Amino acid sequence: MKKYWKTILICLVIIITIGAFYIQTAMANDTELSFRIETISGNEEEIENVSLNVAYKNGDIHRWLDISKNGTTDTMNQSFIETLINSNTYGNLMFQKYIEEHRNFMRGKELNPTYYFEDEERLIYTNIPNDGRVIQGIPLTLKIHILDKKTNKQSSFEINTPVQASYDWVNVNNVYAEDGKIKIFVTGFLNNGGEELRIYTVNENKKELEHDSIIAKEELEEGMISSIRIFNDSEIIQTENYYLYMVEKYKDQRGDHVSAEPEQISSQVYLYSNITDQVEEWKVPDELKPHIGLMVIHENDIFIPVPSDTSLELNRYNIEKEQWENPLNFSFTNPASEEDHPFFELKNGKLYMVNHVSDGHSIFIGDLRTGESLYEGKIIGENNENLGPDFELYINHLYRNF
Repeated sequence: MKKYWKTILICLVIIITIGAFYIQTAMANDTELSFRIETISGNEEEIENVSLNVAYKNGDIHRWLDISKNGTTDTMNQSFIETLINSNTYGNLMFQKYIEEHRNFMRGKELNPTYYFEDEERLIYTNIPNDGRVIQGIPLTLKIHILDKKTNKQSSFEINTPVQASYDWVNVNNVYAEDGKIKIFVTGFLNNGGEELRIYTVNENKKELEHDSIIAKEELEEGMISSIRIFNDSEIIQTENYYLYMVEKYKDQRGDHVSAEPEQISSQVYLYSNITDQVEEWKVPDELKPHIGLMVIHENDIFIPVPSDTSLELNRYNIEKEQWENPLNFSFTNPASEEDHPFFELKNGKLYMVNHVSDGHSIFIGDLRTGESLYEGKIIGENNENLGPDFELYINHLYRNF
């Protein structure tokens, strides 16, 4: 038997070696493309900590890149060990500040912003062990770690709470802390196909569970698919006073072999206040309902963007005033073709937009409060002679380093 295992092992080594040779050969034959963000006007500091995650197609070559004002990072052209080390590049970049300043506290913790809360005094981390799987009859464990940033002292404790059902997966969506209370927002996917959005309120001083409430629940129904969609920015770690989410139901068409969009049966938008602990249904004007999939919440405002070929109308609802403000309008250059649509994200009180135009890609940053243009730039190819006639660049995500 040992002889056969030795033969199999030798064959595996040969296969891996040959495969690695051809991969390296293909990589060597691919002349790398490099890009950077160049400023045209505005405050260059606006782009200082911004990176674009993009994919490009150049002939038969496909690559993933991160582009910033400093140039290009190509994670595909790394060694196997480097790829393993940097497999969570985005998380590493986002948490670089925390890792440098609080190395001991950050050791062994997942780099997921939804697990963290920070204010001037503390950094709080929560997680659910066992890969988020929950079995009925076995208590759900919430682990809470707290760092006092002034004294650099750490503390931690666990909360065990009984569960009445089994979950395929439970995930922490957000953490909020105020006045000795820690609220942990959790999505649970039930074994039977249902979904819940739940808040665990923990008394920080007594280190015990004070309240467990369900603010949204969808049970499995025959012929129907349901989902709970959250519109808060998952990258925000600081205090958020409101939680915006939508409960949707669709006709189950999975057995119909149709390619059309699922038929929506109903959708309700809800707003939860961390200040009052109250949930209320939020009514969206009929003319804006087709665009609610693009809405975001930032501080005390809800934004619903309505894009057109050459502009973006940004509708804003102030939660505390309970009224719609005058919409903001941002204009941009005509796209290169009718098939092109601007990429945009609303983050940190700003509009970030990348548009494919006739001579490349333009970048725009605007202030969501005033409608003012803060920055304009473009993506520059540093070796354009290597671009093929069918070159295409796709913007996947924009992220800000701390």
